[in-house]
Amino acid sequence: MASRPLTDAYTGHDTFIPYLLNRSTSALNADFQTLLRSHELTLLHWRVLAFLNETDGLGVSTLAQYTDVDQTTLSRALVVMENAGHLSRQPDPLDQRRVLIHLHEQGRQHFLRVLPAALDIHHRAIQGFSAEELTQLRQFLNRIRANINGDVR
Repeated sequence: MASRPLTDAYTGHDTFIPYLLNRSTSALNADFQTLLRSHELTLLHWRVLAFLNETDGLGVSTLAQYTDVDQTTLSRALVVMENAGHLSRQPDPLDQRRVLIHLHEQGRQHFLRVLPAALDIHHRAIQGFSAEELTQLRQFLNRIRANINGDVR
């Protein structure tokens, strides 16, 4: 194994990217999960509502990929959400083996009720960043994810 340059040496948690990302995510998720609990939602339920609000009629495998969970976990969440009247699962008319997920008006309204408070958390997190810095931050975070997933281009 080749040795790494000295600049790659561990210099403490305050410079260690995994630690910094974890701390930021933990702080955001703590506030966000408190908000979601007060609206009887989980983070996964929120993600499902958000993606279906944007693009209704997604297949289960696509929705699992978008929400970053396995299909089994997603399927269990979809049952709960269907029982709550937020969505329905229906066979794809073009391929009966596929199931499409459709957002009901009740689910859309639930999402829209929570959205302003969710955006407040988002805006608090990005407070003080310029538009250019936000663009760079998104690019950096997407690049980190691509690096970890082996999607380096």
